[in-house]
Amino acid sequence: MDAHLSATSGPTRFPRILIAQNHFPTFESLVNTIADRRLDADFDFATSHRGAVRKLLGSPYELIISGACLAEMDDFLLLKRTQALETSVPLVVTAGASEKVSARRVLMEGAFDLITNPLDHEQTVSTIRLALWHNKLTTLIARKEKTREKYRQHLADYPAEKRMEEAFTRTLSALEDSIHSYERTILRIEESTVCFSDFATKLAYHARTRALERLEVLGK
Repeated sequence: MDAHLSATSGPTRFPRILIAQNHFPTFESLVNTIADRRLDADFDFATSHRGAVRKLLGSPYELIISGACLAEMDDFLLLKRTQALETSVPLVVTAGASEKVSARRVLMEGAFDLITNPLDHEQTVSTIRLALWHNKLTTLIARKEKTREKYRQHLADYPAEKRMEEAFTRTLSALEDSIHSYERTILRIEESTVCFSDFATKLAYHARTRALERLEVLGK
């Protein structure tokens, strides 16, 4: 299944979300929530953790939303696949009261955040937006490191070529500006977030900590 969540048309590439759920009401609720809040995104649907892994290996995604039990299967196979990608894709787990143990295990293994079931619409959209911004930030950081490495290799081969140095400087400056822009945006979303020394890592830790706190009161 492959669907499109935006009413707009044109060449713009929207973020791609892979929803791994074997509980159709949860999938349907996620889709309806995203559509109702006009969060532009494309999504795929997988009903098993192995099916999700196959889709993940076949095309790029910016976010994975998985049922807690599916994310826990095969020694956290789906989670580990997302972590092994060149740019780590955040995995958000969904869990109801009966899945608290599985959800805790997946969060402790490194899942980015939690969406509680039944879904709270505002919390769901906020979690998705935060995960997508985090993905953009980590992607830019990876691009910056690639650019830096490419420049280092070029200097080793052609140390006297000034034009390449100028082009590198412009590219690196643009990436720095974009990263700072994403940092400011996330800080506006997360007003209570402290200033991070390692922003991307600290953001993931912060999101996971809040997810564990929400998990504790689930079902009470």
